[in-house]
Amino acid sequence: MSWTGTMEFLVGGERHAVAKGGLVVVPPDIVHAFGASVDGPAEFFVVLTPGIVRFEYFRQLGRIARGEADWDSMDELHDRFDVHFDGGPDWR
Repeated sequence: MSWTGTMEFLVGGERHAVAKGGLVVVPPDIVHAFGASVDGPAEFFVVLTPGIVRFEYFRQLGRIARGEADWDSMDELHDRFDVHFDGGPDWR
């Protein structure tokens, strides 16, 4: 597998651009967001510790990225996986 692209992360109000081989650590209870940079798609590997079952959350994000689902399909997953958007204008 070839890992490509650059991811953008917002962690505790700070932006980070992370390319191949990079690492981002998000401490517990810190507001954060992530997405591919404006340059194009990106692939990334996520490790959640302690283990939290969120596979379906990330699977649905993949479906949205591939055009197989609409963003509104995430609505039912927000409470289920305790994922909430703060709507900060700097990120969007």
